[in-house]
Amino acid sequence: MKTEGMQSHFKKGVTTLCLLSLLRRREMYGYELAQEAERISGGLLTFQEGTLYPVLYRLQEQGMIKNRKELVGKRMTRVYYSVTPKGAEYYTQIYAEYMDISEGVRRIVGSAEARHETA
Repeated sequence: MKTEGMQSHFKKGVTTLCLLSLLRRREMYGYELAQEAERISGGLLTFQEGTLYPVLYRLQEQGMIKNRKELVGKRMTRVYYSVTPKGAEYYTQIYAEYMDISEGVRRIVGSAEARHETA
């Protein structure tokens, strides 16, 4: 169970990082965010509705992103999200943390692999 919890926490953090990164480029609506993430990652990252929207709502509640609604066609309203200055600052912070953690993992895994190959 602890493994699932860690994976879930990691995924949530990566989702937040990726969404803020995408929204720093331009405003997008939910489905567009999911499609862009999948396209850029070459299909390695996919965001399902059940993952995407709770993170967007949480980021909005925290003031990291804002939304605007636009009428598309006669009846459909599309919600576009964009990063706030607070969100841009938060992105910079979590990106730096992610890079540090990634480097630490790379060093550990790399050194373990190197020892395994020589054994």
